[in-house]
Order: sequence, then C-alpha cells, then structure tokens
Amino acid sequence: MGGWRFQSNMDRQWQLRSLYCRKHLPQGAPTSPALANLIAYRLDCRLAGLARSVGLNYTRYADDLLFSGSESFGRVAKAFAINVGSIALEEGFRIQFRKTRIMRAATRQTAAGIVLNRCTNLNRIEYDRLKATLCNCARLGPSTQNRNQLAEFEAHLRGRVNWVRQLHPARGEKLIAMFLAIDWSK
Repeated sequence: MGGWRFQSNMDRQWQLRSLYCRKHLPQGAPTSPALANLIAYRLDCRLAGLARSVGLNYTRYADDLLFSGSESFGRVAKAFAINVGSIALEEGFRIQFRKTRIMRAATRQTAAGIVLNRCTNLNRIEYDRLKATLCNCARLGPSTQNRNQLAEFEAHLRGRVNWVRQLHPARGEKLIAMFLAIDWSK
C-alpha cells in the first residue's frame, strides 16, 4: 500500500488519551481572553506606541489587529504593515499577510464578523436572516425555524438578539420586540 497508513480505532484512542493527559489549556475556556491579553501585553504596548507615533488608533480583538486613522494613513499603510510585522516577529508572533486588509472609508470595514464603519453593527445579510427567523417563529412557531435541532433554541435566539443589541442598540430593541412576540409553546 506504499505510503498509505490506516489507523485503527484503538491507535486513535491511545493518541487522544496521551494527548489529553499532557498539561494543556483548553480553547474557549473563560480564562482564554485574560491569558491572551497577558501573552500579548508587550505586543500591544509596542503596537499602540507605533500607532500613536503616526496618529493612529490601535485595537486588538483576540488575534485581530486593527489600526484606524485619517485618509492620509492609506498612503503609508503598506510600509506601516511591514513595521507591524517586524514588531510582531520580535515579540514571538506571526502576521498572516494574506489576511491583511486595508479598508478605506468608502468600503465596508469589518473585523471578527462585525461592521465597524460609523458604528458597530451586524452585516445586513445576517441581520435580515435573524429578523426573518424571528418573524417566522412568531408566525409559524419556533419549531419550524429550529433547523439544527438545538435543544435550547430559545436561549440560542435570545443570545443572538442580545448580541445585536450590544452592537447596535436600536436594531437590537426591534429584534427584542419580535422575540417577545414569539409563542414558545408552539
């Protein structure tokens, strides 16, 4: 079978058991953001200083680095990105340049799935989809919209609505009114 190696279920179980027996930190733990902030502290300080030196604002959300400023920043953005990459390397990080975006004022500026232009917002397609789900829940019953058979569909929708409310309070209030109109006994 030249080069092909089939793994038995027992081999896989042994590998997983030995992997999880080693000390490790799980992803998604409540401590993850705090640990990430500790690890990236020096990086944040240096990048904030670099940004200030050229009149920019610096923000980091998890592993997304955001720099914002005036129109004049666009002219030096590529050189600035090289400086950011250099600092990141010195601090033990790597920049994924293929994911780097320069977003001008006239375009939709997004990071981590959030639209950031004038105010934080959910993109229109996602907002419309959630609004349609809530409308259909009220009209046809929530069971017709629970396509993934979520055990806690009501809590799931409440969380999504509250997330929108956090991003854009006015839109969130409209969705809350729609959510409250749902008869969950259907």
